[in-house]
Amino acid sequence: MKKYLCIYNPQAGGGKSINYLEEVKSLFTKYELDVDIVFTEYPRHSIEIIKNTDLSLYSGILVAGGDGSFFNVLNGYMAMDNRPDIPFGILPVGTGNSLARDVIDGDNPIEDFVKLIKNGKTKAFDIAEVKMKNETFYYANMMGFGFITDVNGTAPKLKIFKAHAYTLGVLYQTIKLKAFDLKMTIDGVVHNMENVFVIISNSKYTGGNYLIAPRAKIDDGKLDLIILNKLSRINLLKTFPKIFDGSHVDTEFVDYIQAKTIKLEANVPKILSPDGEVYGEFPAEVSCIPAAINIFSD
Repeated sequence: MKKYLCIYNPQAGGGKSINYLEEVKSLFTKYELDVDIVFTEYPRHSIEIIKNTDLSLYSGILVAGGDGSFFNVLNGYMAMDNRPDIPFGILPVGTGNSLARDVIDGDNPIEDFVKLIKNGKTKAFDIAEVKMKNETFYYANMMGFGFITDVNGTAPKLKIFKAHAYTLGVLYQTIKLKAFDLKMTIDGVVHNMENVFVIISNSKYTGGNYLIAPRAKIDDGKLDLIILNKLSRINLLKTFPKIFDGSHVDTEFVDYIQAKTIKLEANVPKILSPDGEVYGEFPAEVSCIPAAINIFSD
């Protein structure tokens, strides 16, 4: 019988992911899945769990958490010297669960994903590689900087407002709005511009329901750049609601570019925000790694 490793982040979703534990266990039983559940105990603990586990004993790695949880598990896996070619499964019990929506978008996402694991069908999945001066990391969903990173830093402080925390973070950072000069080399072509934010996305959604990159595909061998150019606070507030349906990419303030490699440089330090985490800084080079992993899918 196949066995699976489930890395469960009890702090995902603002600590609410643990409320889904019994449901997850009962679904494993219902679909006759043999699963070892290991809980993370502190930030980035999943990286150590992956590195110190004999993955050859398992037929899949299941990540119970949100986008940040998947980010950490992915980086632990990619850091292994002799990593086995086993698929990943998502159990969306986090806050955003953006990545999960690109795989399946149903009314019962947790059970839907357990069904995918039981069925055993997989598909190739691109990821992004980010090389900095002294470190390399990977992400599966999206990475932002500028205004987006500022929002991701603010939103956790507003968790008392629950689902509205991210939107309130946007409003707060709008008051402090400031553009910055950026040099991007996109597939070898240099672009000098003044931006409010840039997102380099591998998948369509961010923040749970925001259709930030409507043309993105997780298996097309390309990354999607969404570039918000300098604009007024009023125009930012007018443009922001459009990201719910993806129509922001049709406004005059947004450039949308698909590319395989992007080199990032700026005159002032810029912090990166991959998969909702605040991690990494300029200068950096971002590349798409086609079909880097496999994921349970329909």
